[in-house]
Amino acid sequence: MTFSLGRRALIAAFAVLGFSATGLAAQDGYLPGRLEIIVPFNPGGSADRLARSIGQFLPEELGVPVTVTNRPGGSGALGHTYFLQQPDDGSVALVTPVNPYLISNILRGQGMLDWDKFHFVNGQWQDYYVLLVNKDQPFQTAGELIQFIKDNPGEATSAIINGDGAHLAQVIMLEKLGLAPDAINFISYDGGAPMRTALAGNQVTFSLIAALGSSVIADDVRPLAVIKAEPDELWDAPNINDVLAEFDTEIPLISADLRSFVVHKSFAENHPETYEALVSAYQRMLERDDYRAFITEGQIGGDWMGPEATTASLEESFAAYSQYIDALE
Repeated sequence: MTFSLGRRALIAAFAVLGFSATGLAAQDGYLPGRLEIIVPFNPGGSADRLARSIGQFLPEELGVPVTVTNRPGGSGALGHTYFLQQPDDGSVALVTPVNPYLISNILRGQGMLDWDKFHFVNGQWQDYYVLLVNKDQPFQTAGELIQFIKDNPGEATSAIINGDGAHLAQVIMLEKLGLAPDAINFISYDGGAPMRTALAGNQVTFSLIAALGSSVIADDVRPLAVIKAEPDELWDAPNINDVLAEFDTEIPLISADLRSFVVHKSFAENHPETYEALVSAYQRMLERDDYRAFITEGQIGGDWMGPEATTASLEESFAAYSQYIDALE
C-alpha cells in the first residue's frame, strides 16, 4: 500500500506519542457506529424504563448514538424473535426480563427462539412479586382475598402477563387449593405499565406483579403479600406462604423479573474486541455518579452481576420453570 507523505507523517507522529492507527480508530467510537436496544414490551414498563436509562447515559461512554425500540406482543415473544432476526455485529442489543418472559416463551414454544442464541451480559435489576389490590377494594388481607376466590370461583379478576412467573404462581396456588384453573378470571396485558394502570384505576380485583417496578402506584394500592423469603421494606406485607398456611398449603417462591442486558451469542463469540468495548462502556456507565443518581431517583436497579453470574442465575431459573411450566397448559 502506498501512503502519502502527510499520511506517513501522521502515523509517525502517533507512533511517537504511543498511539497506533488502530487505537486512533477506536477513539472515534463504537465500531458498528450505533446501538439499538430492543424492548419486547410496551413503553412505560420497567424493562422500558431500564432501557431508556441506558439509552440516555451509554452514548457518552460508547461514543455512538443509542436508541430504544419497543417491539411488544405475545408476552415478549415477538420482540425476542425480532431481536434474533437483527444483525449480530453488535449494533443491536436487548433489554428484557429474561426470567420469566424469555424463559417462558421458549418453554411454551412461542416465537422462533433458541436459548443458546442469547448471551446474557448482565442482570441489572432483580425483582420479586407482590400481591396488590386497589385501595378501594374491600380486601384488607390476602387471606380475605383467597377466601373470596374459594367462595366465588371466577368472580375475582387478576391482571397478568400471560406465561410469566406471577401467572404461573397463581395457577399453582389454585391447584394447591383444590380449585379449577378458571377460579380466577385472568386478564392478560402486554407489559407491566398497562397492568399497573389497571390496578391504579381499580379495573381488576388484584394483581400479582413485579414489586420494585410497581412503586410508582404505591399511593393507589394496598399490598397483601409478597413472594419473597425475607421481609421487605418497600411493601409491608407477609410472605404468601405464611398466608397459605391458613389454608394448609404452600407454593414455590418463584423469582420475579431479572431485567437483563443481552446480546447475540454469535456477536460475543465472533467479534470479541467489539463485544469487550460494549461491555466496558456499559460497566463504566453503571459506575457513573450521574447514572447512579438517575436510577436511584427513578427507582431503577443498577446491579453488576456480570455474564457468568447472570447466566448461572438464569440457568437455575430455566430449570425451575421447566419443572412447573406444564401448569400453564
